[in-house]
Amino acid sequence: MTPTMAPGLRAAVSAVCRAEDLTAAIKAVIPHTGKEKDGGGVERVRVVADAERMRLALVATNRQRAAVALVPLLEVDDPTELDAATDTTEGLDFTAPALKVITQVFKSTGTDRLRLDITAQTLQATDVDGLLEGRTIRIRAQGEYFDESGLDRVDGAAAVLRVCAEPIAQEASFLIPEDQLAAWKATATALGGLPLVATTAGHLLVACGALGSLMGLTVLATGDAYGTSEVSLGVPAYNGPAVEALMDLLLDGTPPGGEPAREAEHALVTEIQNWIHTQTNPTETSGNTKDAEGAEGPFGGDAA
Repeated sequence: MTPTMAPGLRAAVSAVCRAEDLTAAIKAVIPHTGKEKDGGGVERVRVVADAERMRLALVATNRQRAAVALVPLLEVDDPTELDAATDTTEGLDFTAPALKVITQVFKSTGTDRLRLDITAQTLQATDVDGLLEGRTIRIRAQGEYFDESGLDRVDGAAAVLRVCAEPIAQEASFLIPEDQLAAWKATATALGGLPLVATTAGHLLVACGALGSLMGLTVLATGDAYGTSEVSLGVPAYNGPAVEALMDLLLDGTPPGGEPAREAEHALVTEIQNWIHTQTNPTETSGNTKDAEGAEGPFGGDAA
């Protein structure tokens, strides 16, 4: 691949993806963005290109819901060809309307492959199906997140990660608030359906795509679910390779207590999953033959 960029722009990451994957990912996550007045950067969609893992991630949240789409990259330029000092991960923020432009430009062109050239300020998508480059669209990223009141940015990846670790509720009956149905309908339209589970903590998790391999488009999204059962099936809502991908997407920061956010989330997921495992396999718990009914849960207190 030979990136064709505007004068003065140089791609930090240049890669090829399936056009269908990218447009579906955009349509699936942008319904879950928030408004600027809500603070915390919820009006932004994070786009993170990871050249080393050959993956593009889109993250959106509005506090009530959060969605993460993982798009596999088919080809990635060797970063050393661009700049030996270039990081292989590039993350930018875009508005939902800006990303929608990409879906509109390539909506009816029949494009199969797109080349993505990402700089420190822009994302450029180019049709590379034929011998000659086709249609090109370039969108500009927003500036670095800053809140005058000192409000921390809301971490959509962390929200999804927490729900992945929650136990699945035994009963499937629950209520989705009416004011959230339109957003879920838009996601369902983008994905061709809405496979979901409910957790004992009152959340739903949409898990769709190549969940076992991440070799195709993978989408994880979460929101509120009312009336879920407190009795669990003893298994987490999702436990697969996308968990590690979500950890890679956690925002930098140090929460109260001083432990780095990434390590804290990893410890939380590991602790909950280990606890669930001991409840379903009580004979494997460090030689302790006590009935699992009295086992202590991951947050202290007795397990239900």
